[in-house]
Amino acid sequence: MKTLLLVDDDTAILKQLSFALGSHYHILEAKNTQEAFEIIEKNHIDIALVDLGLPPFENTHREGRLIITKLLEESDAKILVLTGQEDKNYPKELIKMGIFDYIAKPVEITSLLNSLQRASFFIDNTVTKEDDTVTLLFETSLEDGLKGSADKAQKELLTKVLHQTHFNINQTAKILGISRENCYYFLKKFGIERPNND
Repeated sequence: MKTLLLVDDDTAILKQLSFALGSHYHILEAKNTQEAFEIIEKNHIDIALVDLGLPPFENTHREGRLIITKLLEESDAKILVLTGQEDKNYPKELIKMGIFDYIAKPVEITSLLNSLQRASFFIDNTVTKEDDTVTLLFETSLEDGLKGSADKAQKELLTKVLHQTHFNINQTAKILGISRENCYYFLKKFGIERPNND
């Protein structure tokens, strides 16, 4: 189970997210920058969901940006930004910094789970099957956007593993660390069909 760091100064939101996501991830909670720093220093973080507006500067991006910078320097976590602040230019700055996704509040849990699932899928972009290792290099541009880039990576990874397993869905799902249902979901999503000669 991957470790998910939730950073938000709203205790109600933290508890709601922890409850909704707790069956999917090992949850760590922080309500401010100091708590987040301590957790980052003591734990391996796979994914971080970071609110930008945190005390004592709730109406700016300052504290959230400090946490993002620390995560980028001290971990290989995939960072998702969750914010109610509207700024059309700031997502591009965050992408250049290295965040994985930018999500505006309020967010539905289903949509958030999809974003987290994409991050998990991306983390697993190097998979091992017996003695073989599949390593993928993803080429994309800022114009593709975050979701477009993640979709390309997911499709490429899924296609590679499917061909490696000769379209064995059970084996493919096991290698990728996802359920068979999720595997079928991605097959349908990307329009991937079994080749006639397989």
